[in-house]
Amino acid sequence: MVLVGLGGPTVSPPATAVLLDTVPRHQTGVASGVFNTSRQVGGALGVALFGGLLTNPETFVHGVHVSLLIAAGVAALTAALALSLPRTTQHHEEHM
Repeated sequence: MVLVGLGGPTVSPPATAVLLDTVPRHQTGVASGVFNTSRQVGGALGVALFGGLLTNPETFVHGVHVSLLIAAGVAALTAALALSLPRTTQHHEEHM
């Protein structure tokens, strides 16, 4: 669980930098707001989902396994989507 907790703070700043680097300067506020809103909603849904899976003492171990499998699936999907992003060598501002 420590590794799961360290993942967000490790990934969030570079993801924010990539996001803000790829949008036009006049849209960075909107992009930042959408990113942070989706991050907060995702965190709330994650706490609700994983908390729901872990509430019953009789199925706690099964809930932990399911929670970690879901987290691994989301991480794998995110990695696959990140690898499919187009790669550019030029900074976005050069195209403005």
